[in-house]
Amino acid sequence: MKARITKQQFLTNSPALSTEILFCDWIVADQNNAGYTISKGVCFIPADLSAVAHVRSYIERIAESLHLSEQSTFELSLVADELVTNAILASFAKNGLENIVLKWSVHNSVVSLTVLDYGGGFKISDVFEEIPRGNDLSSFLRSLKEYREARKAMIPLNGNLVEHLRFGRGLRIISNLVRRLDIEFHDVDGTKVNAPSKTTVGSIVTVDYVAEAA
Repeated sequence: MKARITKQQFLTNSPALSTEILFCDWIVADQNNAGYTISKGVCFIPADLSAVAHVRSYIERIAESLHLSEQSTFELSLVADELVTNAILASFAKNGLENIVLKWSVHNSVVSLTVLDYGGGFKISDVFEEIPRGNDLSSFLRSLKEYREARKAMIPLNGNLVEHLRFGRGLRIISNLVRRLDIEFHDVDGTKVNAPSKTTVGSIVTVDYVAEAA
């Protein structure tokens, strides 16, 4: 097994002042010795939305190397997009100094993605239970406006701060596409917990996606 390290540079005004994503892939020779197949990898991502497009392209290249179908390639890259976007939003809102970590691996037809952030954690109920409500159209629209206003955040994108909604649709979309969605949190001492607390540093979201071959 060999490791391959690459860098992708882009514009950012993240507090981390980093302008690159570091990708590291582990590759193994295929059964026919005709080339190499990427088996797993990890990348370190600054808290800037500009990084999302690069990560999505990276996942698409991985899917291509695994000879996945067009539908699986699209869905897998969408899952990675939503996971990383949520992580960037959370991390930047907290302090933006730490890189988000994305790890992936493949076993048979299942691709596993894990994204670790330093956003301090969040209430799972805020994502899956709190939705706009109302007894009539007027009260629903008022609830929707309040819901959206509460989730607004200014996030760096290509060197400029832009308005973005934090959380909400991302994990709901992901939950409909993957076989498994696990949400954990990591504390200041490095331990994993099932619910955030005052000592929680950030979240760890892991998904298993069942891919189809082309």
